[in-house]
Amino acid sequence: MFRKILFPTDFSEGSMRAIQRFNRDNESEVGECIILHVVDEGRLEELLNGYAYLYKREEREIKDIEEKLKAKAMEKLTERAERCKKMMKANKLRIMVRFGIPYEEIVKVAEEENVSLILLPSHGKQGFSYEIFGSTTMRVLKKTKKPVLIIKTHEEE
Repeated sequence: MFRKILFPTDFSEGSMRAIQRFNRDNESEVGECIILHVVDEGRLEELLNGYAYLYKREEREIKDIEEKLKAKAMEKLTERAERCKKMMKANKLRIMVRFGIPYEEIVKVAEEENVSLILLPSHGKQGFSYEIFGSTTMRVLKKTKKPVLIIKTHEEE
């Protein structure tokens, strides 16, 4: 039995394929699953371009965008929660949204929650633009001390 699994998702097809394959291959029960979405702080700057005139203060603008992104991510996670709980064979499931650099936040949450496994797809939104593994997956693998299971999500051509 897996005590606690961290499953970061970017809502891509790759992350859904990873959880489906884990479901197919895993016969063990999972005590708890934490599904995490990290809003990439680098994307916030892209969103700010062109909207500076809507707010008098940039801090308020950033906070407003963060709140909206977090609410949207929580909505998406909530929609998928029950299905993921079943697929992971989890007794308990929690959803979490963080802001920051994705690989750093994944590593932080894994440590804070003392997970027994980090489950990562080989490719997320970037898909085939990374030849072997996605950059977030590779960085998590290099930075964490926790066990990592990388599930191949794209077939080789």
